[in-house]
Amino acid sequence: MNQTVVVALITAAAALGGSAVAALISLRSIRLQNEHAILLAREERAENRVAGLRQARRDAYKAFLDKASSVVDAITKTHDAQLSDGDFQRLFDLAWREANNLLPLINAVSIEGPLEVLECGRELRKALYGELRTIQAARQGEEPNDAIIDAANRRRRAVSATSSAAREALGGNIITN
Repeated sequence: MNQTVVVALITAAAALGGSAVAALISLRSIRLQNEHAILLAREERAENRVAGLRQARRDAYKAFLDKASSVVDAITKTHDAQLSDGDFQRLFDLAWREANNLLPLINAVSIEGPLEVLECGRELRKALYGELRTIQAARQGEEPNDAIIDAANRRRRAVSATSSAAREALGGNIITN
């Protein structure tokens, strides 16, 4: 064979071999990039799910605590010993209805979880009803007026416990230092 043909064949083979190696390296690089992109997409989806869950929980907790605050406001209006029986009963009934409106909100807290927040929320709801019953009993002379203070303190502790449990569930107690 002609020396030129041999050199051309060797050059062609080397070019093909180099192209094959470059293609393999390129394919490996693309595959690694794709795997990395898939991993990032999964992480982003997981982060979005967590953020969505946190927001749904926050909304449920906030709605419950806002309504509980409304109940407390309604209960506070019944504390006045100078109220006529008719005014007291009207305000008492209003506060009781407000407390009843907590049920759908505690159900939302139940769905969102966790159990610790639900249990604190239930305790708060019980404390609110307990305070109302105590106010009514004191008004009727069945309980001493000091019992109202004790019931209000139980309610305050329950509000604080519920707020703390909700904050913990939302990750609000994370130290960022």
